[in-house]
Formats: sequence, structure tokens, C-alpha cells
Amino acid sequence: MRRAALAVVVIGLLLVARRTEAEPWTVTMEGGGEADSNVTRCESGNRELPRIAAPVGRAGARLEGKDRLLGGAYVVGLSGLARMVVSRNERTDPENVMLYVADGRWLHGLGTRPIAVGVGVTAADALAIAGGTGARTFRNYGADALLALGNGDARHLVLAVGGRSFSYKQNHAFDWDGPTASARLDVMLWQGGGQTRSLELAATLGFEVRGYDSTALTNGCAPDAPDVECSNGTTLLRRDRYQRAGVELTWTGAIVATAGYQLAVIDSNSFGQSLVRHRVMASATTELVDRWFATATATLQIDQYPDGLLVANPTQHQELTTLDDESRSSLQIRVARELSSAWSLEARGAVWRDFGNPGPAAFRRELVYAGIIYSH
Repeated sequence: MRRAALAVVVIGLLLVARRTEAEPWTVTMEGGGEADSNVTRCESGNRELPRIAAPVGRAGARLEGKDRLLGGAYVVGLSGLARMVVSRNERTDPENVMLYVADGRWLHGLGTRPIAVGVGVTAADALAIAGGTGARTFRNYGADALLALGNGDARHLVLAVGGRSFSYKQNHAFDWDGPTASARLDVMLWQGGGQTRSLELAATLGFEVRGYDSTALTNGCAPDAPDVECSNGTTLLRRDRYQRAGVELTWTGAIVATAGYQLAVIDSNSFGQSLVRHRVMASATTELVDRWFATATATLQIDQYPDGLLVANPTQHQELTTLDDESRSSLQIRVARELSSAWSLEARGAVWRDFGNPGPAAFRRELVYAGIIYSH
């Protein structure tokens, strides 16, 4: 725990020092505590590994900057976040994790035409604070060549082609790498006078070919066998095609409201690993009273398994990018208030459920957080 605290302090000092050198850079630091009803994220009904409720401390910092370089414009970000569980139960030790993330993008315009080319990179590394292999510890690297087309805020299309490499430290059977391609279109559908009201559309498409370090499984069940674990190994390496599409509408006015739908389809040559995921999301942000702002976000997720759900592995189809990812339906509420131009208070509450797995093994998790944020 002291290692995590020291890392956050060092990052904070470096960020403040960097802030004094270049005006375009901004610093954000946060710290607070939360109460988590399921810190190990176990399925309910598991008598051998019951849910554990415990307090959790969080501390983090992020540096973001933008400037010009080699005739183009770049945006970069560096961050660190520590999550520390306060508990004497040894099962919670792997939940003490430190996450480091770096990301950047550089674009160079081609003359006066609304075209720009560039590159984008991202890197994330989650480490166990106490050493060893912690829960949700992973490493994720990626790089893309970018082509941006558009005329500012009215219409903008970004095409990306590159590759990703993912390593899940707790079980390397889920490590993968491969090429990726994606597209994102942002369109201003309508804007009112004074630019105080607007309606925006964002659409995304993505495709990945994932090559795993593990071998594929085949169906070993008899035709009349019940839905049990009866798959067999093969000598073929596992290969997945990961496809995703999404659409999102955002209304900006007296409130900021967003509604969206995401579809993800995984076609795998490994029996039991294919997936069709539907996510419907809605959120709204509004001012309450006396500079208090509130945001409510609801997510409904439905997972379908073409081969049947043979092995209930909670990390099997989870897109790990942060320490807080949950591949579940949820309702989250965030309330914040500015204390000054640099300081603000924040409180969050969240409830997660797994509607795709009803019954005694269904997932349950509730969380309440309160903290303070510094941004300059």
C-alpha cells in the first residue's frame, strides 16, 4: 500500500512540475474512499467464495497536454491510479492494483484540404501493489495509422488501422494479439442559435483478428447430452474475429442527454467462446442547485452464447481497459460540486447486475464513493 501511495505522490509532483513548464498542459488529481459490497467480484450464491464487503481507498493523477510538433498537432495523456482494499481477508490482497496508462495522437493536415494523417498509440499496465499476480492485472498495447476527414465540428470521420497486443497476467490462456481496423463518424445534426443547443450523432465500426496463445476447444458433448462442460482440446491455435458497431445521439441544452446502442459479435474457432453482446445506454447530466451537478447513467447488457454458456468465466469476455470495468448491466449516479476554480467534490453510487445469468449464481455488486478532485 505504501508503494502505491508513493507512486501517486511522485506522479503528482512530476505533473505539477511539468505544468509550470508548458501552459497547454493540465493536471488532474483525485483521492477518496468507497464502500464496495463485492470487492472480489464473485458470483452470488458461491458458498466456497462468498462476497466480501470492504472499504476501498483510491488515489490517482493524470497529465494531459497538447501542442504542435513537426508541422502537426498532438495530444498526449499520462495517468496513474491506485485501488487499495482495507481488509484482513487474504482473498482481497490481489485486489490492490496500480494502473498506469499512456496515450497519444498526432495529426498533420495536408495543405488547405480537410484531410489529416497521423498516428495514435496507447499503453496500459496494471500491476499488483503487493507483488505477484493480482486480480484484473493486465497489459494492453496498441498503435494505429490515422486518416481524418472533415470540416471541424460539423462532420468528422476518423479511420484507423493498426494492431493490439493484450496480456492477461492472471491467466495467459487469454493473451492475444492481432490487426485492428476502426472508423468513427461524428456529425452535428442540428445546432440552435447561439450554439447553446445541439444534437450530435456518433457512429463507430470496428474489426479485430485476435490470435491467442492457447489452443481451440471442440464440442465433445453427445447429441443428447445436457448443457454441461464436455469440450475437448485440439492442436489448433484459438482465433477470434471481434466485430463491433455502435451509434450514439447526444442532446445538449438545459440538460446533456445521451442515448446509444452497441453490438459486439465474437466469432471463435474455439467451442463455447463465441458471443453476441447487446448494450443499450442512456445518461443525463443536469445542474441541481448551488453549483451541484448530477449525472445518471443506465446500461442494459444482454449476452448471447451461440454454443451455450459452458464455462462461466467472469473475465472471458470482459474488455479490460481500466480497473473499474464491469461487463454487466448497471445504474450509476454521480454528483459533483465545484469548490473553486481548481477544487471540487464528487460522490458516486453504482449498482451492477447480470441479467443474462438469472438464478442463485447471478452477479450482485453495489458501490458508494466520495472524494475530492484537483484540476488545473
